[in-house]
Amino acid sequence: MSKSHAALVTNYLAQYAILPQRPELNGRWARVMVVPCFAEPAAMTERLPNRSADRDLLVICVINRPDSSADSDANTPLRQQLGRHAVKTITPWLQLCRIPNKSDILVFDLEYLEGPTPARQGVGRARRVGCDLALWLIASGQVTCPWILSSDADARWPEHFLTFPWPREGAAFTLPFQHEADPATALGVATLIYEIWLHAYVRGLEAAQSPYAFHTLGSCCGFNASAYAAVRGVPLRAGGEDFYLMNKLAKQGDVLRPPGPPVLIEARASSRVPFGTGPGVQQLLQGDDPKQERRFYHPDNFRELKTVLDRFPQWLEAGEPPWLQGAGQSEAAPLSTLTLSILEEMGLPAAIRHARQHGATPAARLDHLSVWFDGFRTLKFIHTLRSRQQPDISYLDAWGDGVTAPLPMTLRNTMAENWGWQLAQ
Repeated sequence: MSKSHAALVTNYLAQYAILPQRPELNGRWARVMVVPCFAEPAAMTERLPNRSADRDLLVICVINRPDSSADSDANTPLRQQLGRHAVKTITPWLQLCRIPNKSDILVFDLEYLEGPTPARQGVGRARRVGCDLALWLIASGQVTCPWILSSDADARWPEHFLTFPWPREGAAFTLPFQHEADPATALGVATLIYEIWLHAYVRGLEAAQSPYAFHTLGSCCGFNASAYAAVRGVPLRAGGEDFYLMNKLAKQGDVLRPPGPPVLIEARASSRVPFGTGPGVQQLLQGDDPKQERRFYHPDNFRELKTVLDRFPQWLEAGEPPWLQGAGQSEAAPLSTLTLSILEEMGLPAAIRHARQHGATPAARLDHLSVWFDGFRTLKFIHTLRSRQQPDISYLDAWGDGVTAPLPMTLRNTMAENWGWQLAQ
C-alpha cells in the first residue's frame, strides 16, 4: 500500500470507523472476508469456506439483529454453534473460533455489544462494522492482501476467487453468481426470474453504454482497502447498502467483472431486509404466476437512457443543452419532452456548468458529468421514466409474446454465459 493510500486508511480509521476495539490477534492471514449474520441456523457454518493448505483466510462473522425483530433468540443457535469452537475470547463480544476443516472465524457479536441495531441501519451497520474491522486488520499487517471480501450467510464462494490475485489499481470487484434454484418448484421459478431481472438491468445499462453497468450484490463482491476508506465505508442502511457502496467505489477506480465459476447462493424467500433478493422473491411468490408479474423495466427506458448518455459530449461542448437555449433539438433522434423535463428536474444544466468549470479537457469534463450522473441517478432516471411513461412489463412480455417465453433456467444460463460465467450444472 502506497503512502498516500496508507494515509487514507489511517484517516478513515481515526475519524469514521465504527470500531469499539482494535484487536491484536495471535495470527496472520492472507485474506479477510466479512459475513453479516442475522437469524441464521447453526448449519450456516457449513457454507463458510473450507480450510485449504494453500489459502489462509479469516472470516469475520458479524452477528446482528435489527430492532424491528422482536425475537431475542433469533441468533442463539448460531451463537451457540460458534461458541463451541471458540479458541480465544478477546472480549465478551469478540471471539476467534476454529471449526474443523473450516477457515478461521472471528465472531463479532454486534447484538451483544450494542443490543438490537436501529432498523434503519440494519445490515448496513453490520457490514460496516465487519469491514471496518477487516480494514484495521489490513492496516495493522494482520491481513496481508489489501482487499476486503464481502459475502452473506447464504453464499458459498468458489476456491477460484478466494485465491485470486486482485490488482492493486482496481477499486472493487463483483463476481459471477448463481442461485441454487430448483426450476420444478415455485420458489425456484421465482428465484430464477428475480435473478434474470438483476441480469436484465445490467444488460440494459450495458446497451446504453453506462459506466455503472455491473451487479451490486453484497454476497459476491470485494473492495480495495484504500478505495473503501476513501468513500468512508459501508452506508448505514437497512438495505441497498451494497448498491450505494459499489456506486461510490466506481468513482474511485475500475469495478472489475471477472469471468469464471459463480458464487453459489441459496434460494430462499425472506424478510431479513426491506428490499433485495429475499423480499423480491417473496413478492414474486405472492402472485399466481411469477412469469406474469410486472417487474421488468421496459426496454424503451434503456434506449432513452442511451440517447441521453450519447448527448453528453455535445451538451458539454455547447455549455448548455440546446433546448434551454431556445434552439430546439438538432439531433437525429430527439429526446422526448418528458425526458427533457426529467433531466432538468434532476439538475443536469447545473451539472454541465460544473463539469465545464472543473474539467480542463473534453475527457475530464465528461468524467465529471459521469460522476454526477452516477448509478443512483441512473436508477432514478429509469424509475421516473417507468412511473411517467413506460411501466414495467412481465417476464412473458420481456422475453416472449406475452404468452410464451424461454424457460427461466435456459434464459438465465444464456445471459450468464454471455459474460463468461461458468455456471454450475
